[in-house]
Formats: sequence, structure tokens, C-alpha cells
Amino acid sequence: MGKIDILKIARIAQEQKKINPSIIDATIGMFYNDERKLIIPMVEEAFHQLNVFETFKYGATDGGKIFEDNVISWVLDEKLELLKEKYLITGLSTPGGSGALSLIFNSYGKPGEKVLVSDLRWRYDYFIKSAKMDVHEHRLFLNGAFDLVDLEKQLTMLSKNQKRIIFVLNDPCHNPTGYQLTDFEWMGLIDVLNKFSQNEIILAYDIAYFDYNPLGFKEARKPFEYLLKLKSHVQVLICFSASKSFAIYGVRLGGLIGLHPTEEGYKYFKKFVVDDALGKWSTAPSVGVGIFNALSTKKDQYIEELNKLTYTLKVRGDIFVEEAKNAQLNIYPYSGGFFVLVHSKDPERDYELLVQKGIYLIPMETGLRIAICGITTNEVYGLAAKIKKIIGESND
Repeated sequence: MGKIDILKIARIAQEQKKINPSIIDATIGMFYNDERKLIIPMVEEAFHQLNVFETFKYGATDGGKIFEDNVISWVLDEKLELLKEKYLITGLSTPGGSGALSLIFNSYGKPGEKVLVSDLRWRYDYFIKSAKMDVHEHRLFLNGAFDLVDLEKQLTMLSKNQKRIIFVLNDPCHNPTGYQLTDFEWMGLIDVLNKFSQNEIILAYDIAYFDYNPLGFKEARKPFEYLLKLKSHVQVLICFSASKSFAIYGVRLGGLIGLHPTEEGYKYFKKFVVDDALGKWSTAPSVGVGIFNALSTKKDQYIEELNKLTYTLKVRGDIFVEEAKNAQLNIYPYSGGFFVLVHSKDPERDYELLVQKGIYLIPMETGLRIAICGITTNEVYGLAAKIKKIIGESND
């Protein structure tokens, strides 16, 4: 299947919904509450309270010391002191989580080499190609669970041809499936990565949606404990999306946090990764940095707001999964988050069939992505049955 322009499909769906409110627009990863409001009140208040003079000035390339401390504290939370015992920790601001990924591929990758990604994934390909690298896939699922065997197989293949391997892991609330690794799978993953001690492994840990983990804000940070078991040849680079966590999608704010087991890795990040950011976007997006720094001082209060959004997502997910089961609509394993992925043998054809019935989803390689974050709970009811009725016979 050719490249799919998600934003273009989303614009079409949005225009059609303006004309006909009954249209189902489940295309893009932005959270709307059940009143179809996008903006979180605390975020709006923080925006209006920004110091205009400070906001309009050039900011620091890395976001500044206050931002660095805040983003490290926000992401690592209660695990920070534990991680400090093993790692030297760095942080800098990026334009969205995608900016963090771009820095990894450009600063740690080599042209012509390959990045290891899952066969079901978000559009990392654009950023990998921009760094003049290529994609190498591992199979994500085997019998409804994370396929550790194939991951090791693909790492073995890459390890023979390149010293450094960048491996992208998107967890929890995986885009596009909503999958989440179990504790057992995390332990197995660590064991696999530790086997490749003759190589340098860069774990690009994409946590774009982890603040919407249905298990809760604190529980979402539990996997950081497993990172303590990694050997020194593995360097973890965490890609955080404040755009998602604070619903400031167009503002574009993210962060790249490095967990460096060696002084050498720490110095490399401070020099070359920051220089790469300077060469790409010069300074951090001051509006986003200002909002984030302000809300970091009200962390507990804001987490309460996040919990409400996460609960709404969980309700929507539970409804869809249960109704999909009843309708015998085949979906990939879902644990939580913004998206559900429906199996499809011909996603482009099924996309067109659904559009004819006023349902806009995103066609992907082997399925149709449903952004339950972007539709109301009432719109979720009955959706699985509608999709089954429209595409059912050709996908049984």
C-alpha cells in the first residue's frame, strides 16, 4: 500500500462533518471530550497567563534549564531517583514527540543503515527516510502477544551488518493498535536486548500516549524500573509528547530524555544531539515551553484532569472492544489509548466503502485505524456493528 496522508484524510473528514454532523470522523489522534471540546481548561488558562514578552523572545535550543528539569521530573516522576543511581540523565525540548524521534535518527543513525521498527506502526518511515536510513521490520504480534522471538531474530540479522542498532518501541497505548506490553513481556524484552552486547543498542522509547495509560499515571512509569536491568551497551532515549499529554497538538512540544549508562554517551548527547536540534529548528517553541513549565508547578492538579480524560478513553475502548466481540469484528489486541486497529485484507477498498456510509477511518497496511479519542462515547455505540456490516463479508 502506498503512503497514506493521515492529515489530508482528516481534513476531508472534518469538512464533511461540518456539512453533516452524523459523519463519523475517527481519523486523527486528538482527544475530544463528549461535548466535542478539544481544549483542557487548565491548559487554556496557562496559555492566557503567559508572559507575552518572554514568549516572543528567542528561547534556548534545549528549552532551558527549567524546562529540562521539569520534563525529566514529569516523565520519570517517582522513578527519577532510582534511575539516577544507574544513569546520567539529559533532557531537551523538541517540536512534538516527532521532533525527538527525528533527533534520534539523525544524531545516532548512519545513512544507509537500518532502523528496527514493528510491522504495525505509526509513520516513523518519514523521519527514518529523512535521515537517509532504511526500515527493517520485526513482527509485533504472535498469537495475540508481543513476538519476542521474531524481535531477537531480526536484531540478530541487523547485528551482523551494523554496529549500532536503533530499535523503536512504542508502548504503552501503541499507535495504531492500543497494545501494551505485559510485565512478563517487558522482562523478556530486556533479556533480548541484553544479549547483543557486541553491538550498541539505541532504544528509542516512544511514550507519546503513556499519560493516557488506563492503569494510571503512576503505573505508566513502572516500565522504567525494568530499564535498570539493561546492560551498558543499551542507551535509552525517551520520546515524550507534551502535545498529546496537554492536548496542545498544533503548538508542537515534546521532549527527548536520555538515560546514559556512560559518561561518553552523556557528553555525546550534550554536544551532538543539542547541535542537531540547533541545526534543525534553532530554538524551542516558547509557547509550549511556557505552558508546560506553568502546569508542571500544578502537577497533581493536572493529573486529576488527565485521569478524567483517560477514564473517558477507557469507557470508549471498553464499549468498542465488547461490541466488536459481539459483532465478530476482528481487531488487534487492545489495552488502552487513542486507537483501535481493525483487521482488513484490503484497507484501501474498505476505507472507500466506509466513506460511502459516512465513516472516516485511516487505512493502514493490514487494517483500519479507529481514533476513539476523536469521537464521542455516543458515537462509539454501534460503530463496531456498522463497520462489520459494511466490510464484514470480505474480511471473514
